[in-house]
Amino acid sequence: MKAFWMTVRLAATCGLLAACAKNTDDPVELRTPHKAEFSAVSSVLEQRCGGLDCHGQPARNMRIFGVYGLRLDGRDVPGGRDTTPDEVEATFQSLVTIDPERLSQVSAAKGEGAETWLPLSKGRGREAHQGGARLNPGAPADQCVVSWLADKIDFDACAGDDFGPKPLPDETW
Repeated sequence: MKAFWMTVRLAATCGLLAACAKNTDDPVELRTPHKAEFSAVSSVLEQRCGGLDCHGQPARNMRIFGVYGLRLDGRDVPGGRDTTPDEVEATFQSLVTIDPERLSQVSAAKGEGAETWLPLSKGRGREAHQGGARLNPGAPADQCVVSWLADKIDFDACAGDDFGPKPLPDETW
């Protein structure tokens, strides 16, 4: 399956970036995992991260659109009709713009080093994240995201996510 490539223009400012581009008008291609099968991953992210108190709100730089939170159509309400294809697309676009250089490296390496991509690192609780660890390594939701990063999406893992109300690590109810 051919991967989706995204072209971006880097606006380099010497001193702010590690290296200064000679010509900022030259496009740089960044590789992303395949978009056609992203809806399974989007569904997992919606359930785990897309609530109104998390990434399902417009104040976040990584926005997750769908039935549990932020909607593209202002007439839709959270908990209303199902997530639309346009919302899945908007979630994809939002996700691939977070740490795009690292995402490109991980995607080109077929998922190798996936844990270093910022959304996965934060989701696993390896870095400070207000929501805590939302993706436990090896759990179905985590396998779903990692398989997407490797361009070998594991639909069984995506469908097998057992998300439900349960305590976060180090919490008891």
